[in-house]
Amino acid sequence: MKQVILFISILLISPIGVFAQDPAQIAVEGRSEIKAMPDEVLITVSLFEKAMETAAATEALNKKAGQVSNALKESGVSDYELTADNYYVNVNRIYTKGTAKDSGYVASQNLKILVKDTDEDLVKIIQSLHVAADMGFRMEYRLSEDTRKSYQEKLLQLAIADAQRKAAIISKSLNIDHLSVYKINYHSGVSFEPVVYREESMRMKAADQRTAPTLNPEEQTLTDQISIIFSIDNRD
Repeated sequence: MKQVILFISILLISPIGVFAQDPAQIAVEGRSEIKAMPDEVLITVSLFEKAMETAAATEALNKKAGQVSNALKESGVSDYELTADNYYVNVNRIYTKGTAKDSGYVASQNLKILVKDTDEDLVKIIQSLHVAADMGFRMEYRLSEDTRKSYQEKLLQLAIADAQRKAAIISKSLNIDHLSVYKINYHSGVSFEPVVYREESMRMKAADQRTAPTLNPEEQTLTDQISIIFSIDNRD
């Protein structure tokens, strides 16, 4: 009996807290998009060598990596970054008619060359790689970190304006006079899709050394988004 009396007294004291409801709302998604030309290129050079012993495979791979490094130095370009990753030495396993046979080892590695100039320096580096050795590589036009940061504020402003425009259209269509910001959700930040110029590996041949490559980078798209919930004010 005491529990029932206590429960009723709580309802009498705070009816608003029990029966309170959220105000009527309009939720919209604001989006923005900006086109920008890439200002750097990432060249990925794929190296691999086979040998019957791991030491021989590793030595041959290191020699080929040295050829790439020397070619970059001889290109005359100074504004680039060279890094290496994904170094592996695996058993060279050959499958024939359902049976497997081990035949030495395969050493592999990726060299990544970040070029800051997408015009003359890029052409010089590509030409130097053609001369270096027989290997495949691919190019990826990108936007630098500084460039993407420079667009962040503008993208967010455009996304907010888009959300406000959509909310205004909805409220006008429904004859709603007053809106106020109730809640904002913003987690995305700037996103973009890098453009791979040539996805397939480009095999370097002596005939390709005579003519400089023609490179036509494409614009890249930066996007942002924000969610805004507007409450509908009931004003008489």
